[in-house]
Amino acid sequence: MQTIKKQLALVAFALLPALSQAAPEEFTIEPGHTYPSFETSHMGLSFWRGKFDKSSGKIWLDRTAKTGKVDITIDVTSVNFGMAMMDTRAKGEHFFDVEKYPTATYHSDTITFDGDVPVAVNGQLTLHGITKSVPLKIVHFKCTMHPMFKREICGADARAEFDRREFGMSNDIVPTDPNVRLSIQVEALRGAELPPLPPPGMMNMPPPPGIAPKN
Repeated sequence: MQTIKKQLALVAFALLPALSQAAPEEFTIEPGHTYPSFETSHMGLSFWRGKFDKSSGKIWLDRTAKTGKVDITIDVTSVNFGMAMMDTRAKGEHFFDVEKYPTATYHSDTITFDGDVPVAVNGQLTLHGITKSVPLKIVHFKCTMHPMFKREICGADARAEFDRREFGMSNDIVPTDPNVRLSIQVEALRGAELPPLPPPGMMNMPPPPGIAPKN
């Protein structure tokens, strides 16, 4: 009996490293709360600001190994400046050229953590048919239990900046400020698939404790 116990103990000890390495957690982008937005100089006078209304993808977090993966697809045809004339121009051949390049992607095999919190992603942006390294700085990150779907949801705010000439988009460039500044709000639900989502504007979360709901 003692021999069997020793053998079982040795087996359990050998399995400890494998058991301690939890599998990366998969999250699916929630499109109703994810909007990559951007700003760029207009003739050095002011800044045009726009966003992409449609995006999808996956994020994997390995909180044990302090890393992760990102795979995001942006529907460039959904660009929205809040002005129909500007939207049409941005979709044309002098800018995004959506007939040739209807999507943009962002991919990274690593996420940098500071303690338990993701703080940066060093990924590859493919835009206008060109792929370049564009690092993201994560300025806010939080996970909680979604009160409606009863599963974990994580949200983040990220920032980045790049020279759009590197992506073959040099039309109407301001030489003193050719950069595009990105601000990305993203929310993702844990799991390989999204649950059925209510229509836009209907998914209002309950107020935090201590705050009375509005009538």
